[in-house]
Amino acid sequence: MEETILFRRNWNSEKEFVLNREEISHLKALRIYSEKKILRVLNGIGSEWIFEVGENSDQGFLQESKSHPKRKSISGIATAIPKGNRLEWLLQKGTELGLSHFYFLNFEQSDRKDFNLERAQKITEEAAAQSKQMFLPEVFPPVSLKEFLKVQEGKGHSYFFLDPRGETQLKAEFFQNSIWIIGPEGGFREKEILLLKEKRVLGVKAGDSILRIETAGIFAASMFRYFTC
Repeated sequence: MEETILFRRNWNSEKEFVLNREEISHLKALRIYSEKKILRVLNGIGSEWIFEVGENSDQGFLQESKSHPKRKSISGIATAIPKGNRLEWLLQKGTELGLSHFYFLNFEQSDRKDFNLERAQKITEEAAAQSKQMFLPEVFPPVSLKEFLKVQEGKGHSYFFLDPRGETQLKAEFFQNSIWIIGPEGGFREKEILLLKEKRVLGVKAGDSILRIETAGIFAASMFRYFTC
């Protein structure tokens, strides 16, 4: 039997396992609800429960439970919010590539500031399940660049920002336990650049072309995957 992943945040294994309406619809869409199946239920932070579920049944029977250690290093991006459905695309593909953290920022030139955290988390759950990942990325609602840098002080991560005018070239070590800051369409304002320099965040050049927000995010995610796998 093929295993199917379901994510349940804050799941308590002592509870009786019963499929909810959304999960049943998902299994029907996969055309396996009417079959006997094995479900891997993950809480997204390292705990796993394996259930056997019968044909056309919403009741699961526990077969095994496991615990997996979570990687301590960060592979994250802190980015302006892309327009339209490009936000969903960034969350999907970034999750599939293995980003551990999505931070969203409001810049002075940000065109979009609305953000639905619950919807964003749902998108990452679906992408993680589809790509058979054990851990869910953490998603944080938008704050200002200044607030983000203040909250992150002393956490032991490295920080870089993509800058077409940057004098530093990409290096493999820049993608070890780090967060990459990506500005809005139209670029950083001068005082945002000054703030980054004041906090000693290094500006890095990644080619001569100007990348869209979501393209830059996926570029960073790809570099994390390449240098840390």
